[in-house]
Amino acid sequence: MINIRLLNRRVRLAGRSFVTVSIIACWLSSEAPQAYSRNGEGVEYTVKLAFLYNFTKFIQWPAGSYRDPEAPHAICIVGRDPFSADIEGDLRTRIVGRHPVQVLTLKPTDTLNVCHIVFIPATDNGQANKIVKDLSGSSTLTVGETEGFAELGGVINLTVEGNTVHFEVNQLAAQRAGLKISSKLLSLAKIVTDNAH
Repeated sequence: MINIRLLNRRVRLAGRSFVTVSIIACWLSSEAPQAYSRNGEGVEYTVKLAFLYNFTKFIQWPAGSYRDPEAPHAICIVGRDPFSADIEGDLRTRIVGRHPVQVLTLKPTDTLNVCHIVFIPATDNGQANKIVKDLSGSSTLTVGETEGFAELGGVINLTVEGNTVHFEVNQLAAQRAGLKISSKLLSLAKIVTDNAH
């Protein structure tokens, strides 16, 4: 369960109490993640981490993605980890299907195809193209947060417009990875294609 008290404190420090409702709804809802308002970098990354978890409810990985039925669902952050340890700790108490969530911080040179989700922060954007290419053929959901990430072949790109977090989906990239994205999630996304297409 997310630490509501800690999250409320962080949101109050960020300055807008309405963000609390959005973030908690994003964490706890069984609804598809929509655009959520944020204020301040700490809150923005709390919202983005909530998106990463909520995407798992609307994306189906191939059966062979897990080495055994109880293997962890690995969410990997590549490079500098922008998420707070407290919120990551809450995420580790959750499950995806029957799989406990595992959060790993890895280097761009590490083996990333063991991850179910790879998040590439803006600070490591220079590595994004290489990471996406290296993960070609794997069943990894690649998620970025910089302009053009989905057009490079990343599956999902988190964008910020004004004070709101949105997301783009590259359906071709998802299909290449063998990922099935629900129509509910797609209906909320901006659909983009690879630059080559």
